[in-house]
Amino acid sequence: MLNLAAVDRGLSAVQRRFFDEALPPSLSAKAFAAFDASRYDEDTLEWARESWQLRTLDEYRSQVGFTEFLMEVTELGCAFDTVTAAVRVVRDEARHVELCRRLVVALGGTDEIPGEPKWVRSDAREPLPVRVVLTITGSLCIGECLSTAILAATRKVTKDKLAKEVVTALTRDESFHGQLGWTLLPQLWPILSVKEQRRVRARIADDLHTSRELIFEGCGSDDTDVRRNPFGHLKNAERHEVFEQALERDVLRRFRELGLLKRA
Repeated sequence: MLNLAAVDRGLSAVQRRFFDEALPPSLSAKAFAAFDASRYDEDTLEWARESWQLRTLDEYRSQVGFTEFLMEVTELGCAFDTVTAAVRVVRDEARHVELCRRLVVALGGTDEIPGEPKWVRSDAREPLPVRVVLTITGSLCIGECLSTAILAATRKVTKDKLAKEVVTALTRDESFHGQLGWTLLPQLWPILSVKEQRRVRARIADDLHTSRELIFEGCGSDDTDVRRNPFGHLKNAERHEVFEQALERDVLRRFRELGLLKRA
């Protein structure tokens, strides 16, 4: 269970201001409080709650992983603009957790999210430069780029206005995260030894396989005739199509251009 309930009134107020100051009015705490769940039947709400609870766990996992990345780029002595960009990524992921939590509550859920995030940590056995570059390739260049494509496609079919605002915010932020990865990778690649570069190249294939598992995890049978849920329901066939296109266009192509993957 992931418990996101506030424990201190003063800190809760600071947290709310921290998020709402950077959010449009359409995603403020007041906007979520004004949401009228009675417009939807219970089956629709139940599917949406479960879906957004899973998204909350995913975003919390990312927040933890990128918090470690922030510490590591700082420790590595990266330029301050790089460190600041990493600060933004952590801020974005915390905001994603909060937006998902707000939507879950608006849909009739609570601050207690069933399940547990699949914790992602860098391998402490690896040298610091390798850990940083592996996060860039695996989490930013692969994970966030593919997630952006899935979210962008989901946004197109999301009918509920509030949910669409949330998906829009997530898409925009994760697009920045992916582009950050492709900016940092050629900058930091030269700090690795030849042996370390070979190790990172070998890991890219593993990370590509893992990303596919994560994106399709929990996708059960999804008949094309099933009514689409208005809170962000991308059907399995659509998800597969978007994934394969984004994999080639946004990930594999760019790794090949950098010489990190053999050309097909």
